[in-house]
Amino acid sequence: MINGTTTNGVSVGGVYPMRVAARLTGLTADTIRVWERRYQAVKPERTLGNKRRYSDAQVRRLVLLRRATELGHSIGQVARLDDAELKQIIGETDLDASNQASLYEALVDDYLEAVLAYDVQEAESILNRTAAVIAPTQLTFDVILPLMRRIGELWSRKELRVAHEHIVSGQLRSLLGTLMRHVEPRPGAPRVIVATPPKHLHEFGAIIGAFIAASRGLEPIYLGTNLPLEEIDDAATQSRAQLVLMSIARDCDPEEREVLLAGFRELSKRHEVWLGVPEVHALSEEEGPMRLLHRYEDLDQALAAHEAPAVAAHA
Repeated sequence: MINGTTTNGVSVGGVYPMRVAARLTGLTADTIRVWERRYQAVKPERTLGNKRRYSDAQVRRLVLLRRATELGHSIGQVARLDDAELKQIIGETDLDASNQASLYEALVDDYLEAVLAYDVQEAESILNRTAAVIAPTQLTFDVILPLMRRIGELWSRKELRVAHEHIVSGQLRSLLGTLMRHVEPRPGAPRVIVATPPKHLHEFGAIIGAFIAASRGLEPIYLGTNLPLEEIDDAATQSRAQLVLMSIARDCDPEEREVLLAGFRELSKRHEVWLGVPEVHALSEEEGPMRLLHRYEDLDQALAAHEAPAVAAHA
């Protein structure tokens, strides 16, 4: 039981067990216990079986404390501070935008360094720790999108291998799943089917679209890549999704383009379809019932403005 609901009448308001809190914060379980017992750094809830459960706010606080101690402050000194004071001493103030931006750039650098070295555990740890302490919208636009742009640059310079791309996409899928488990859709929010059409295997655009939808309070249903349009149609119908997101990255020859357009037109008879494609893509020149978006920023603005938001993304 999580998020303030009850089990047998007993409130269990935490979210994360100790092992997950340790993974998200980069601290050992022993360190967390000592900080809790000796310095009252956090006070987790307890299950009926007396197991600790840490809330999102407590995980964020533990990360702030870890960063403060890494800068040389003693835990005895900083454990008494509130979160705003902790952010000040580690340089994370809302007023210091340049410092915040440099922090995110450093996180992206550290993550890419770990990926390029095939240090998968360290890379995943960096992503998870970051997601634990910043809001979903910040995570998407200040960390993940800059990360995608850096990956594109490395790919164009032939400094990134297919294996590296697979590591990143796998970890982003996992992170998206975590985000969707712990970020509640807003009341009455539409469900959104997210996928790429047949023979399109590049999923970064679809994943980012799903992140943006989740951060806006929608309920994305991520189906992955290379999905037949009939399956997308059926999933949207069965789930009662109001919207369909599809992402296309690579170009299409004329024959494939006509097949896809026919399929999109058929799908649009039953569902609202938004398609994310690069601005230079041949499909960008086509007129049809689906809405085309070329930038993630356009998607976010559309979600904010649309009464029944739909989503799309491009790689």
